This record gives sequence, structure tokens and C-alpha cells, in this order.
Amino acid sequence: MWYFSQWKGVGFILAVLLGVGLLAGCQSTSKGSHEAAVPKPTQEQLQRVGLLNQTADDMYNKVMQGDFAGGRAVLQQLGDQIPQISYEGITSIEGLNALTETVTQANKVFSSVKFSPEEGQVTAAKIRLATDALTHATQPMWLQYYKLLQEDMDQLEQAAKEQRKAGVQKSVLQFEQHISVIHPSLLISREVADVEKLDSLVGFVSGQARQEQDNYKQITNILPTLRQHVDKLFMKKAATAYLPVIDQQNPILWTLAIGSFIIAALAFAGWRLAKKDNGVIPVRKQDAD
Repeated sequence: MWYFSQWKGVGFILAVLLGVGLLAGCQSTSKGSHEAAVPKPTQEQLQRVGLLNQTADDMYNKVMQGDFAGGRAVLQQLGDQIPQISYEGITSIEGLNALTETVTQANKVFSSVKFSPEEGQVTAAKIRLATDALTHATQPMWLQYYKLLQEDMDQLEQAAKEQRKAGVQKSVLQFEQHISVIHPSLLISREVADVEKLDSLVGFVSGQARQEQDNYKQITNILPTLRQHVDKLFMKKAATAYLPVIDQQNPILWTLAIGSFIIAALAFAGWRLAKKDNGVIPVRKQDAD
């Protein structure tokens, strides 16, 4: 009886694993058929997106030269052009949402009674980088932020090692600001799951830096993972395989934390796969400009 019960348990596990494998295979086949069905952008689409990019460049130049009234007028033109373009084959639904939300936020900034020139310049830069990402799939301008982000992380790591709380908070703030400028472009150019992972890592570091107690060890431990993910987003194929620093004082706690993070990531990935067939099918960009 015991043997029957044991084999029954093993059979159940095998059945579950087989079912998961078949489900994954079906979803993979479905995904492949969806991607194969994605049409290439038409010449008219490319022309319209190119015009949108030129308009954004005009706005950016006016704002940077201090012509905020002119920048506001061009921003209105952008708002009129965006809904007239079909983005199928150019970016995903999330990328389009990121673009429209950025323009909406810019309208709020330029319509504010207490208008801030600095905020105006930041929003203009976000829009400029986002429209450039639509027109340049392989070499968008936002890739130029890689060196800046590396410097931010270097400063953060140094401040954490020296246990300078003010330095840590300043470095984290700069890093968050730089990420926010390219965030719409990331959603346009990269997979949503990768951008969401970056948001989670940045949020963790930011939370540790803002806590009253000193969490320097947690910051230095997560930084290698953050660096490696930034390398992935910026397509650094020869990126260094950064190794996390293990906390010798609490190795079990650190191992559990990493395990929990991996489990959560796998669960989220499974949820996204299960959701794909029930929602709007995102349209991915082509590899060539």
C-alpha cells in the first residue's frame, strides 16, 4: 500500500510537469504565430513617425534655447500627430502608452501656473529621446546614457563602501533622475519585462537608501545585479559577469532573499505568459531602422 501511494505521488508530479511542458509548448507556438503575423511598418508609417521625430526635435531645440512659448506650441503639434500614426510593427502597446503619457505629462508641466524651466527641459528631453527611439531601432540616442549611469553606480558603490549616507542618497537620486529621462524610450525599445525588472532593482536600492537605518551592505550586494541588468538593456554583449557580494554575517538570510526574488520573477513571468492570449497582443519593433 505504501509503494502504491508513493508511486501515485510520483505519477501526480510527473503529470503536473508534463502538463506544464505541454502548456509552455502551446504558448510558445502561439507566440511564434503571433510574431510571424506582425506586419512590417509601411512607408507611410515610417514617414509619419519621421515627421513626429522632426517635430520633437524642433520642440527640444526651442525649449533648450529658452523659447518656452514656442516649445509649448510645437508640443501641441506633437499631441495632434501622435494619434494619426499607426504604430503596428514599430513598437508595443506599452511603448505607445509610454509616449502618450510622456506628452501628457509635458502638457501639464507647460500649462502649470508655476512653470519650471528645468522641468520643461527634462520633459522635452524625454519626448525627444522617445521619438528618436521610434525611428532608430538599433542605435537610439538614449544609449548615450550608459556612461552616465555607470558613473552614477560607481559613485553609489563608493559612497556605500565608505558608509556616507548623504553620498548614497545623492547618488541614488541622480541615478533615478537619469533613469526617468530614458524610461519612456526603454519601454519603446526593450521588452516590458526587462524594464519592469530594472524598476524593481532601482526601487529596492532607493528604498534601502531612504531608510533611517544604514543598509550599506544590502546596497553593495544588489549593485552587481543592477549593473548586469543595465548592461543587458544597453546591449553590452561583452558585459562583465558581476558577482554579488555575499553577506558573511547573514549568509542564510541573503540566500533566502535571492531565492525569493527568483521565485517572484518566475511567478511573474508565468503570469505574463498566461495573460498574453487573453489581452492585447503587443506588436514588437523590427530589428532594422
